[in-house]
Amino acid sequence: MEMPLVSIIVPVYNAQSHLSRCLESICGQEYKNLELIVINDGSKDKSLPVCEEFRQKDPRILLVDKANSGVSDTRNLGLKLASGKYVEFVDSDDYVSEDYFDVINQALTLCCPDLLMFGMANTEVEKRTWITGVYREIDELNIARRIADAMKQYLFSSLCSKVFKRKIIENNGLRFSTDLSIGEDQLFIFSYAMHIRSISSIDALLYNVDVSNENSLSRKGRHYLTGQLMEVNRRMYAAYHATEHSPESAHYYEAGLAWMTYRSAYSCCKELLKFNCSAKQRRREIRK
Repeated sequence: MEMPLVSIIVPVYNAQSHLSRCLESICGQEYKNLELIVINDGSKDKSLPVCEEFRQKDPRILLVDKANSGVSDTRNLGLKLASGKYVEFVDSDDYVSEDYFDVINQALTLCCPDLLMFGMANTEVEKRTWITGVYREIDELNIARRIADAMKQYLFSSLCSKVFKRKIIENNGLRFSTDLSIGEDQLFIFSYAMHIRSISSIDALLYNVDVSNENSLSRKGRHYLTGQLMEVNRRMYAAYHATEHSPESAHYYEAGLAWMTYRSAYSCCKELLKFNCSAKQRRREIRK
């Protein structure tokens, strides 16, 4: 059986220190039927020369150099350029396992799910893992239950631990929200899930997340966090209401969405600890 064409979208911005590791982890594998869409989002370091070096060695790479417009707009361009049956996303700081394509292709060939999930791990000394389990669901109720469970287990936020069908993305006009800087991945995944008829998960750690960036936004105080997270939740509810669900499935989706909203509220409260303000000021913000 011919292996399906897979489109890998890699946005690049000031990633010269880890970019070679990322691209080598993809290009160094035996899987040939893929297109690697590498988009340099106006990097100010030497990321572009690194991309050029890999493009000269690997004809599967489509390299685009553009002015900086943010990761969401960059991923949207990748979706516009993609031609594969499946779409996957890899961040330029991270890297994939040596058997990444072999394991994924085996799972896709076995059951051709609308959404495939797999495990990921971080690169800290005390390694943390996110295991998605093993299952295959084609029943509407079971799909809803799996999605709700994944939301509650922090497994439905990472874009890079999933495989999407491009046809579903295009048929439903799905794109990343460029006005969001937090939670845009989560919104995209949930909006996509509202249109699937099958979901599978494999018990394999295939993606490695580099958490060593000291300049990560998550380490800094963000005054805009509350507004952004609440807007993400509003749009997730809108995506849910825009599609039809059985009463039984609706119960699971609403439970998952409620949990996400409470988690967002907790994150917003916890964020206040990053600011130099009094307990009275914090209580005022929490009430708000």
